[in-house]
Amino acid sequence: MKRKLYRFAALTIVIVLLTTFINTDSINASINSKYPWVHVTIQKETNRTESKDWIKALDEALDTLPSHIVTGTKSENGLNVTLTVESNEKWSGRAYPDLTTGIYFNEQPSSKNYPLDSEPPILNGFSHNEKFYVALHELGHIYFFRSEKDTHDFQTFEKIVSTKNAEGEISWLEEPSTIYPLSHKANQLAESAAEAFALFVVSPDILKACYPLHYNFMRKLFDREYTETPNSIITRINCKQ
Repeated sequence: MKRKLYRFAALTIVIVLLTTFINTDSINASINSKYPWVHVTIQKETNRTESKDWIKALDEALDTLPSHIVTGTKSENGLNVTLTVESNEKWSGRAYPDLTTGIYFNEQPSSKNYPLDSEPPILNGFSHNEKFYVALHELGHIYFFRSEKDTHDFQTFEKIVSTKNAEGEISWLEEPSTIYPLSHKANQLAESAAEAFALFVVSPDILKACYPLHYNFMRKLFDREYTETPNSIITRINCKQ
């Protein structure tokens, strides 16, 4: 009887250890971009499927961009991307101007006092299209941060869509293309550029019809055109058609 109990206890321990090993291995397993120069770090995650979908959306966003734009998002060491969960924060993505930190994606941001009452629908989670849009937006930031030292595209954008007085206050020659920059006054121009960058890919027709200055700049920057794609994120467009 004791032998049977010992065998049962030993078998139970093996099963527990094996299960723990499998789960730990699954959690610690890396997620890789199809682009070898994109370096993915998992700080926190809601689940592995969600994390993989964020990186898939990022890869798809990079796939859509012209080669010279993709090149403009890379530093000498590539692009660092971090997945995290900051449930008390409202941001879904962040790009850093230091040119080394790269992009953070927040898999589960707070919906409390979110500046938009339409998109992204955080309570229902992010759809894949919304992740794709967020990825484009953050890649736009990275491109413009890096262009400040090289092509100066952001400075050109700034002069095309706005003027500044001696105190640095913005006067828009054309209103921001989405309602998003209006809730982030400290970074209005940077956010407007990133939004127009993303919208040029997913909703070029609306951008062209409502915001020709933004559209013409992006058309020259991208040196190509896109077709309109279904995406619920376009409800954030500040269009007065």
